[in-house]
Amino acid sequence: MIQSLGRRVTRAVETLLPKTTADAGCPPDSYVQCKYISGVCFCRTCTVNGACVTYCGVWYSYSNNYC
Repeated sequence: MIQSLGRRVTRAVETLLPKTTADAGCPPDSYVQCKYISGVCFCRTCTVNGACVTYCGVWYSYSNNYC
């Protein structure tokens, strides 16, 4: 009887409250992105935040040995 009551309460709560799922998220991370264009190496720093959104800075010229 107690188990039956518990199942009914669980079912009632599930119908009243919407189901939610939790997103895992992304670990914060940063990296350098580089491109070699017309004999010049251009790089920028990019960062991934906990919401999995990537933000990148402005391109800057770098030593050709880096690319």
